[in-house]
Amino acid sequence: MSPSDLQETQQKVVPAGATQVTPIIVALLRRCFPQWLVRDILAPLAVSRVALIIVAWLGLHLLQVRLNGTKWEVASNGYGQIVAEHLSPNSHPFINMWARWDGGWYLDIAQHGYSFVPAKQSNVVFFPLYPDLIRAVQYVIPLRSDAGWLLVGIIVSNAALLFALIYLYQLVRLDFDRRTAARVVLYLCIFPTTLFLSAVYSESLFLGLAVSAFYYARAGRWIIVGILAAAAALCRPPGVLLVAPLAFEYLSQKEFQWQRVKADCLALLLAPLALAGHLTFLRWRFGDWNILSKAQTMEGWNRRLTLPWDTLLHSFPGLNSLKGFHGAFEFFFTLALLGLAIFGCFRLRLSYSIYAAVSLVFIISWGELRSAPRFGLVIFPAIIALALLGHNNPFNRAYLVFSTILALVSMVVFSQWGWVA
Repeated sequence: MSPSDLQETQQKVVPAGATQVTPIIVALLRRCFPQWLVRDILAPLAVSRVALIIVAWLGLHLLQVRLNGTKWEVASNGYGQIVAEHLSPNSHPFINMWARWDGGWYLDIAQHGYSFVPAKQSNVVFFPLYPDLIRAVQYVIPLRSDAGWLLVGIIVSNAALLFALIYLYQLVRLDFDRRTAARVVLYLCIFPTTLFLSAVYSESLFLGLAVSAFYYARAGRWIIVGILAAAAALCRPPGVLLVAPLAFEYLSQKEFQWQRVKADCLALLLAPLALAGHLTFLRWRFGDWNILSKAQTMEGWNRRLTLPWDTLLHSFPGLNSLKGFHGAFEFFFTLALLGLAIFGCFRLRLSYSIYAAVSLVFIISWGELRSAPRFGLVIFPAIIALALLGHNNPFNRAYLVFSTILALVSMVVFSQWGWVA
């Protein structure tokens, strides 16, 4: 067939006007999904989540782990049931694998609100924004079974994760090149405890709020910053601590000249006001200003305010206890976070380092380092510091291999009701 015959055939097959419409569609897709979004964010996010799902699904089908104590899962009818021995690999596996541990508490708050039972673990220790968001989305997508509620939670978590990654990428681009920003996203997607950013947990929502607050702080849009900080204060207990680094960022932009301070700085007061509002609600609901502290000290959580160095000294002997592996992992993970925070002091904006410092002080001020590997997820300056170290090729390769392995193993353990963080 000659070129002229081929052109004539194409004109007969392709509808009239299609040749004009196709470039428009391509242009719209490129405008809606710019190359950096697809290449540097959506691709690593999708690949990492698919990998986590595959290993967890294989674990549920190939491993028959005997449960340590009584657990629960969403059964085939879509509602939660108690499981005493083995998990079912076929009862909503793609929901159950993301809904262990705290997922049950958030489900309880979203469905029934807050409750407090003296001398027992109660859901009042969890902050309201994440379960309230699940409830709000559930009104739009009415899935009434437990499986439906948890599915909404998974959707909320992953939407928040995408939101967080986009703002984190854009925040890093303010100071570094595209490759560094892409490495930050990749490193977070394969972080050893990255599974919690997609599970029914509030980490991804808090990370998105914190990162976007810093992004708009860099732009000087302080009303938006105040709203985001207030939302963070209602999302997780350390959210109110955002006020310190954001206030420093505000003053640094004013070059610490008090005559340049304007009324827009008052927006930062929204965060402590939001926390005060939540505490006032709990006081009205349960008649006790100290309800959070009482709930935290219950058996199973055993959290009490402690001097940070006392926590570290107390945690070190725990390396030789019966829970030596978890103790070692949490202890050395915390030391790694401290090292990254110190490194960041020399390479990042001081407001970022202040955020890392207050976050770390919060983590190590509760008498033990339980969940430190999960809490470290939201300390984004540590992830940026890791990415800067990743300019060294041997370090980059080592992190990619070992962190990916740890992330996959953690996902399998978590999906089997094993304790990760």
